[in-house]
Amino acid sequence: MTSTEIPESHVELVSAPNACVITTLAPSGLPQSTGMWFLLDEGQIKFSLLEHRKKYRNLRANSACTFFLMNPKNMGQTVEVRGTVSFKRDDDKAFVGRVRSQYGAAGPPSDGPGDQRWILTIEPTRINTTG
Repeated sequence: MTSTEIPESHVELVSAPNACVITTLAPSGLPQSTGMWFLLDEGQIKFSLLEHRKKYRNLRANSACTFFLMNPKNMGQTVEVRGTVSFKRDDDKAFVGRVRSQYGAAGPPSDGPGDQRWILTIEPTRINTTG
C-alpha cells in the first residue's frame, strides 16, 4: 500500500518500541543508514539527534531520508516512509526523555555539557507498507 499517512493496519507496529533504520545521503552521495529509536507523535514519526552527529550533518545538508521498520515478529510486515525532515530544538530535552521512556531507558541521556539536541520530524512524501 502507498500513501502519505501510516495506515491503521500499521499504526500499532509504529507505536511500539521497535528500532527502525533511518537512511540519509552522505556528502559522497552514498546512503548512510543508522539504527534508531523513534516516537510516533500525533501521527508523525519523530526522532532525536545530537547536533555533532554525522546523521544530523547529513540531514542539514540534504533533508531527504527514509525510515524503515520491519515487524520483529513478522518480517513480512514493514513500513517505509520516504520524505524530508524538519528540525526543532529540544533545549529542555523533554522529547528525548519521552523517546527514552518508550524504550524503557531510565533517566536523562548521557549527553555532554553543551550538547544540543534536535527533534527531527519526517514530512512524508510517500509511505509504503507490506503485510
